[in-house]
Amino acid sequence: MMKIEDIVNDIVLIVLDNYEPLKGLGINEGRIYAHITGYDEFGIWMKHPKFRIPKADINSTPKKPAYQNVTASILIPWGFIASVVHFPNVEGFDFPSPFEKHIGFESEVK
Repeated sequence: MMKIEDIVNDIVLIVLDNYEPLKGLGINEGRIYAHITGYDEFGIWMKHPKFRIPKADINSTPKKPAYQNVTASILIPWGFIASVVHFPNVEGFDFPSPFEKHIGFESEVK
C-alpha cells in the first residue's frame, strides 16, 4: 500500500484543480512534475530549482530590472491538488538522480 511519506525526496506528477491562484507563482499548467521535500497539514512542499526573484542590483532600473534564479521551497495547498502520481522504482524519478529533468515550472516575470 502506498503512503504519502513514500513520495518525499522523489519526483511526482501533481495534477492540480482550480490552480488560478497559483498563477502568481508562475504555475500556469494543471500538471507539474515536482521534487517533493515534505508534506504537512497544509499541503505538499516542493523544491523549485530555478525560481526567479528580483535581484538587488544598483544598476537595475524599473524599465530593466535584474533577476536571479534561486532554489525555493514552495507549498502547494491540499485544496489545489486533484491527484499525485508517484513512480516508485522508475529510473530517474528517485533522488539522487544522475539525470537532468525539468522539475518545477517556468516562472514568468511580469
